[in-house]
Amino acid sequence: MRGVYYDQLPHWVVDRGYYSLMFRCRGSLPDAVLLRLSEINQNQQGIVTRDQQALEQQRRSFKILEAYLDRSQGFAPFHDDAVRGAFHDYLQEYDVGGLRFQHWVIMPNHLHLLTAPLNCERIECFKSAMTQFKLRSTQMLNRTLGRRGGFWQSHQYDRWVRNEREYHRWQKYFKDNPVKAGLCQQPECWVGLQ
Repeated sequence: MRGVYYDQLPHWVVDRGYYSLMFRCRGSLPDAVLLRLSEINQNQQGIVTRDQQALEQQRRSFKILEAYLDRSQGFAPFHDDAVRGAFHDYLQEYDVGGLRFQHWVIMPNHLHLLTAPLNCERIECFKSAMTQFKLRSTQMLNRTLGRRGGFWQSHQYDRWVRNEREYHRWQKYFKDNPVKAGLCQQPECWVGLQ
């Protein structure tokens, strides 16, 4: 364990850890939802992470976020199969600062990823890996879409995957996500799933 740092959420950093990550597009959630999530996150500040109350707060926050994101409202550039396919190819090749991805699902307005083991000698290595991914992927996506400006919301969700059972649970979640959101009938039909 290298430590924990906080922004809106706690971020546990371990050396050679696997992570489940979620990045959402800027403008993908209504302001009222952002305000409610911010209130929930502020209530989590100072609560011991292993505490049952904190875990329930985190689950509630994630469920609210998930419900709105699955509606695919707001800025949703990955509705387009070609954009999703191009970004799928980008993720397959991505290897910057030791950050690589093993599994993912690209939803219309957000992205879920499972990393390969990430070498983190210090907390700053983890922060740098996330920042580099956001910067580089923003450049690629803006070129693809012929646009400028920010692409991702400033904060990402990340969870250190603690064991193989949890890792497989995330894989299943990714696979089921487009079907549950009503985007396809079978996971195999969704461009942007690995």
